This record gives sequence, C-alpha cells and structure tokens, in this order.
Amino acid sequence: MDTFWNAIAKGFKNYFRFSGSSSRSEFWYFTLFFILAYVIVGLVDHAMLTPVVNLRELSFGEYLPLGRIDPEVGLLTLLFRPVMMIPTLSVTVRRLHDVGKSGWYVLLWVLPVPVLGWLWLIPLLIKPSQHSSIEEPTSAAT
Repeated sequence: MDTFWNAIAKGFKNYFRFSGSSSRSEFWYFTLFFILAYVIVGLVDHAMLTPVVNLRELSFGEYLPLGRIDPEVGLLTLLFRPVMMIPTLSVTVRRLHDVGKSGWYVLLWVLPVPVLGWLWLIPLLIKPSQHSSIEEPTSAAT
C-alpha cells in the first residue's frame, strides 16, 4: 500500500504520464494532498493577498463549482490551479485505467455539468483494481 508521501511523489514524478495505472490508495492520497494544499493556499491567499479575479464575473463562472464557494481568487490560487491540473488529471486517468475504464471518463470532472459528472465518476474511482498483484497459479492437466 502506498504511503501518503509516496503517492505525492509518484503523482509529481508521473506528471505527464497518462498511460499505465494508479492504485486506489495512490489516487486517494494524492487527492487528499490536493485538497489539503488547496485549503492552505486558499487561506494564505485570503490572509495575505488582495483578490485578483472574481470567478462569478467570468462568462463561464457559473459552471465553476469552486466559484460558488470561493469566488474571489488571489494570485496564489490562480497559480496553484494550473500547476496541479495536469498531475491531478494524469493520476485520475491512470486510476481509471486501473479499474478497466477509458481515461476519457476524466472529462466527467467537468462535463456535462461539473457536479453531476462526479456522481458517475467517483464510484468508478472507488472500485477495487482489476489488476491482481498476486498471480494465480495455473493448473496443469495430468
């Protein structure tokens, strides 16, 4: 089982790797790291810096789930989101491969409607791996 720190290291080591698979623990530990880091960045952003953008004022702002929770975004948050987007997508694609699904299901994070897609995607990400780490012995007919 991957530890929290190993999962984070793998996530960044495989930044642009969309092939292969990620274990359930690797995916969820990396997701936990993303959430914790986002909260810390957001708190520092609000405490130290002036908001740069109001997400509700953007033409697509009503479709951003975090825009409803935290519409005024500062520079640190604006930098954090794109830096974390690719490794988060890649670990999700690899997790989907691990459960036997196409990586294109990752689009359910944002399509057709952000939160509704999650209702389909999250149960897929919770499923156990289809790849067995223990090979079953083959029986020879005698």
